[in-house]
Amino acid sequence: MITIPGYSIGKQIGSGGMATVYEGRQDSLDRPVAIKVMQQQLAMQADVVERFDSESYIIAQLNHPHIVQVIDRGLSVDNTPYFIMGLLQGEDLAQRLKRSGLGFNEKLDILIQVCKALAYAHKNGVIHRDIKPANIFIDTEGHAHVLDFGIAHFLGKEDGQILHSGEDQTQPGTIMGTLAYMSPEQQQSAHLVTPLSDLYS
Repeated sequence: MITIPGYSIGKQIGSGGMATVYEGRQDSLDRPVAIKVMQQQLAMQADVVERFDSESYIIAQLNHPHIVQVIDRGLSVDNTPYFIMGLLQGEDLAQRLKRSGLGFNEKLDILIQVCKALAYAHKNGVIHRDIKPANIFIDTEGHAHVLDFGIAHFLGKEDGQILHSGEDQTQPGTIMGTLAYMSPEQQQSAHLVTPLSDLYS
């Protein structure tokens, strides 16, 4: 089991190709947290570590009630990258749709909340690039939270124009995202996405 000073790690609550998410507790404040830890076998790949670090940095710049919050980040005792998020109770939208479906008013409410989150992210120069039901978490109060900014693109702004901030890690022509939810331009290249691409998804 991975060891992170200052945090107690509990059960696994999610996993993907890049990372595993655990339920945990921040010892100093005795509060529940979610701990996202990079897959150990990927920690030697500089480009993957850079993308993982970029995710925590991007989320940390976004302070919005419908976007998951990053509390902390660092390296574990064995030098595996991790970051800490607020722990949400509930289920993702994909699970919810499988379990019971949604009424029209519920769908509209969730859609409005997600659009508010995306409008805020876009205003702050972030394009998510992977909006889909599995990346929208519905908490026990019915509040939607946009998750997983792992392939998000961070942009700078100057005089109202969106500009690339630094060098994009994605090579031109690379297809990134989930095919069933991609806009036509995203199916050509991840470089072609705009805020409208997220709205299409």
